[in-house]
Amino acid sequence: MKKILAVISLFLITLSVQAREDCIISNPEKLTDIKIEHNDVIDVFPLVTIMNEKNTLIVHPLKEGASRFIVTKGGKEKVVFNVKVEGDSTIIDEIQGFEILTIDCPPGYFEYEYELDEPPLLKERDGE
Repeated sequence: MKKILAVISLFLITLSVQAREDCIISNPEKLTDIKIEHNDVIDVFPLVTIMNEKNTLIVHPLKEGASRFIVTKGGKEKVVFNVKVEGDSTIIDEIQGFEILTIDCPPGYFEYEYELDEPPLLKERDGE
């Protein structure tokens, strides 16, 4: 029994962790009617804002692979996005008029130390 537990614990310890990048896609026009080709590879959903602009999408990778999704831009034009999910990165083909950003921090981002300014001190007035 101890050998089985030891083997299982070694197997679980050596499993690699996959931290995939979420991406944000934005456009000045309204983005509606999202259709995803492979739902098991990515999930795409609109970002809900206070102004309800509906011009920003979040692409959340679920597993490695390739997929694509179609979005209707401005109620008229259909736009196709090709997405490739690899290990720890998400690659979306650039399309003119759309801004594509990754949400996760780049590797090594937290290795730097930042010094914060001291908070301001209150000065007391004489005679009060």
